[in-house]
Amino acid sequence: MSEAHANAFVFFGATGDLAYKKIFPALQAMVAHGHLTVPVIGVANAGWTLGKRPDSKVEAFAALRLSIDSWRWKGVPVYIRAGKNLPVTCTEVVARFRRPPTIVPGHALTRNYLRFRISPEMTIAIGTTVLGVGETLTGEPIEMVATHHPAHGELDAYERVLHDAMIGDAMPFARQDYVEEAWRIVDPILNADLAVHEYGRGTWGPPEVDRFVRPTGGWHNPVVSDPQVTTETERPQGISFAIVR
Repeated sequence: MSEAHANAFVFFGATGDLAYKKIFPALQAMVAHGHLTVPVIGVANAGWTLGKRPDSKVEAFAALRLSIDSWRWKGVPVYIRAGKNLPVTCTEVVARFRRPPTIVPGHALTRNYLRFRISPEMTIAIGTTVLGVGETLTGEPIEMVATHHPAHGELDAYERVLHDAMIGDAMPFARQDYVEEAWRIVDPILNADLAVHEYGRGTWGPPEVDRFVRPTGGWHNPVVSDPQVTTETERPQGISFAIVR
């Protein structure tokens, strides 16, 4: 039995910021690395936006407060904020710990936290408090950061996903039961008759968010710095460590 070969790679719905910043560069890199040797056919539908149809209720932003039905996570709220045209394109998870008691008079300790960044780079950071410089007994918040820099020629996340999809490797993809459970959670929200609030491009969402859904201590706004180097040979590789005060 002869091995089947693909004649073309067809993808649907590739529009907007995600396609221009992630999908198209990933396809180009796959061609350069020799992982994609068939024609690429894109099928897209730009659709309507809130600016084109005043009566549209297509969601482009969501802010949610969820809870996990488990004794381990009882009383721990989970906040999710996602949307299009936000100030940065970034996927990040921040776990804030309870504020510990302080033995330093007149000083309130800040919350320690653990920060995971999945995209655009992989980062693990720990925010904690250390003794400040000098003779005065004061605390100073710092962040210890470990970042993985991709090696030369290493596939980025979208390149790996597209490559695994073409070779039939299901490991990086969600299982059917996971997908069904995710839809069970969000489907009641999507089917509810909720008001759609407009927000400006480059903002962190509608101003109504802080009125209805706001974590203790406020939302964490990630910062993505522009790279200081432009060539792959100059870009640092491996894992780097830093302490930020």
